[in-house]
Amino acid sequence: MPRRRSAAEILCAVPLRDRAVLLQLGLDLGDPADAELFVSGVRAADVSIAEQERWEQERLR
Repeated sequence: MPRRRSAAEILCAVPLRDRAVLLQLGLDLGDPADAELFVSGVRAADVSIAEQERWEQERLR
């Protein structure tokens, strides 16, 4: 399982261009509720990716 990234790490990694796109879609990363939703989604994706990688490694053995 990969290290769980902090909310600050996740939010700081979002480039300004992507923040602008998210804002156009109605997700303002400057808003605490929106930022929390975004971070929880990224963490869920991190877990899913790690599980998929584990599954693939086990299958290749």
